[in-house]
Amino acid sequence: MNWFHSVCIALASAAIASAAIASAAIASAAIASAAIAYAAPVAADNPEASKLSEGLLQARLDDLQAQQKDVPGFAIAVIKDGNAFSAATGIAAPDGTPMTARTPFRLASVTKTFVAAAILRLYEQGKLDLDTPIGDLVSEEHLRLLRADGYNVQAITVRHLLMHSSGLNDHFGTAEMREMVFANPDRVWTRTQQLRLMTEMTERVGLPGERFVYSDTGYLLLGEIIEKQTGTSLTDAVRALNRFDKLGIGDLRWEGEQPQSVLPDQAHQWLNGFDTFAIHGSVDAFGGGGLIGDVVATATYFDALFGGSVFSKASTLRLMQVAPSQPAGSPYRIGLFEETVGDQKIYMHGGFWGVIALHVPAFDLTVVGVALDQSGEPEIRQLAFDLIAVIE
Repeated sequence: MNWFHSVCIALASAAIASAAIASAAIASAAIASAAIAYAAPVAADNPEASKLSEGLLQARLDDLQAQQKDVPGFAIAVIKDGNAFSAATGIAAPDGTPMTARTPFRLASVTKTFVAAAILRLYEQGKLDLDTPIGDLVSEEHLRLLRADGYNVQAITVRHLLMHSSGLNDHFGTAEMREMVFANPDRVWTRTQQLRLMTEMTERVGLPGERFVYSDTGYLLLGEIIEKQTGTSLTDAVRALNRFDKLGIGDLRWEGEQPQSVLPDQAHQWLNGFDTFAIHGSVDAFGGGGLIGDVVATATYFDALFGGSVFSKASTLRLMQVAPSQPAGSPYRIGLFEETVGDQKIYMHGGFWGVIALHVPAFDLTVVGVALDQSGEPEIRQLAFDLIAVIE
């Protein structure tokens, strides 16, 4: 066992196990905001607060970096009424490479918004019914695993998976997976291995449609459904269904893909001071996560999604936001959390590695930010919330 593995195992048993990589609470936006007391948006104490500018963003980030010295770097992008601003600070790698607004990083669970939108594109094209049971859509190998663990695959529907109301547990929430990841960070995972881990190490969390329980495993199955319905890889399907090329965001890519253009090297992302860069991307690459992108391209996508440039029908975006048949009290819609910040309704998603993406429909405002150490996630989220006050 080399030093890297020793550090990983020690971290897994200490910081990770205690902080719990509970993706249900950390990778998701609304759960995290319920667990952490975020202040109401606060405007700046200077005249710049009356409008957005790159100078304002840079000043806010510089202040944040000065306060959060343990976070290597931050980046943020804002789009308001079609006007784009971005800023970055700090470093993106141990060698001192500067962080920029175009430096790519792992989006983690923010990927779920793209996957949900891909499913909804198949729905609006008449190729997929959201109320189809997964027993008609998922491979027999995977159905056997689910049935053996007591899941009724004819009762769980696509809609349930989209809204985290399927009753499925979460493979990422298991101590066993955390230990395996940090003991063998370069392990190449498969979808089947992760599904098996969920069925062998966890219990069902409810009946389909009964309640909201965040499940990466559910989106892992949605990734499989997309592949089977399109006959292409998840990578190609998500790219095509979300119109990446039309939107000019071809630089958003899946784990394992090469960039389409010359970009800065991918940023390292830390977990309480531990560099996770060596963890193989397959650990989160089957639909619950998997996309790599920068704050500018990701903000461009969210702006386009809410601006009507992804779906062919306005009713599909409305469906994504309203999510009929959601369990009572659920904060999740379809691929998005609904939150209220100040007096404003927002739609958002978080990613485990310190990523936040949100849109405020009333202001036509999109904000995407990243903290390169997960410990800085509450602060970059609060900054995103504070920017809403700049508009107000």
